[in-house]
Amino acid sequence: MKIIFDDRPLVMITVNGPGELYYWAMTLLESIVANKVPIQVWIFLTPCQFSSGYEQKVLQENQIVTKVFSPNETKQICWGKKSLSFPQRGLILFLGGDIFNAVLLKKKSGYPLWVYGSHLRWPKHVDLYLARFLCDYNRHQFPQKEFIGDLLYSYVIQKKSMVEKGEQCFYQGEPRILFLPGSRLFAYEYLIPFYRKIADLLLPIFPKSSFALGFPSYYSKKDVPNDYVKSMKIPFYFGVTSQLMFQSDIAIAVPGSSNLELFYRKKKTLIILPLDSNFQNIPLTGIPEFIGKIPRMGPMIKKMIINTMNKRKKWVSLPNIIMDREIFPELRGKIMPEQTAHKIVDMIQGPHFNYEIPEKDFPTTAVSALTQFIQEKIL
Repeated sequence: MKIIFDDRPLVMITVNGPGELYYWAMTLLESIVANKVPIQVWIFLTPCQFSSGYEQKVLQENQIVTKVFSPNETKQICWGKKSLSFPQRGLILFLGGDIFNAVLLKKKSGYPLWVYGSHLRWPKHVDLYLARFLCDYNRHQFPQKEFIGDLLYSYVIQKKSMVEKGEQCFYQGEPRILFLPGSRLFAYEYLIPFYRKIADLLLPIFPKSSFALGFPSYYSKKDVPNDYVKSMKIPFYFGVTSQLMFQSDIAIAVPGSSNLELFYRKKKTLIILPLDSNFQNIPLTGIPEFIGKIPRMGPMIKKMIINTMNKRKKWVSLPNIIMDREIFPELRGKIMPEQTAHKIVDMIQGPHFNYEIPEKDFPTTAVSALTQFIQEKIL
């Protein structure tokens, strides 16, 4: 049975992670609505082992989103088990997941395929590469490419006024210390008690300090085991991470999308990546993940693989990788609460934290540029 939609020009967006949905897709959708671009949008959530399972929850009602396809529906459509009728004009915008899904959608629809981000795979099927960072634009020798910038930076600018007017979340005093556990639920079992130990060590040094724990908007109390948050004994919040970042004096975070937002907000940040006690829960791709599940020897081999990968990486935080220098200090591997607390004290008592964000490397116009490209292509 065919699903028939209206004939307005169509943008099909493929995406997997909640970060790409919230920071990229929703930022673009708001711009399209604000500019009154007369199109419809279909969102294809793609199967991915790194997805949280809450991606669909991130999408709120939007007047131009005609349909959201679940990962299972996306798989059925891409592999021919479910048919669709496509409007005459349209394009496919890849924002994340396995790009092969976008390639299959291109074959079915006949639409051009645009790829946004840092990686360029299946280039012979790509009609336009939209680089997120200037270093990626320079790295890929691809004839049809444009450098537009980071949609996350556009999000920070879009939400600036709302964030600055938000309710105060730090109640005690200063310094205001923010803990960000990221979006991977598997890490909470280790990270939240680890953060609690750090807070206990910092409180005697900064008796007037305020603490907060910030969870992503697509989680709620029922998603995080009650024992975890109760053990923190500090305020915790869902869905106001940007507000918490703005109000904080320093943040402690794991590698992820939050690192770039903290970078754009020019916040002192310590990046931690505990590997020694948490390696069993860290997902890998392909053969290494399969090997890690082999009884007895598998976990040991997986630990060796993770440690080797960690040693090969100069940086794990995106701001450090992009700038190729230390913007945010990193503690990785076998790290202890005492070591982490000592580093936080040094950072709090250290000099004022400031740096330039060069416009040529980080343009503030990413979402408006992408919106204009879409208008010019399919209208």
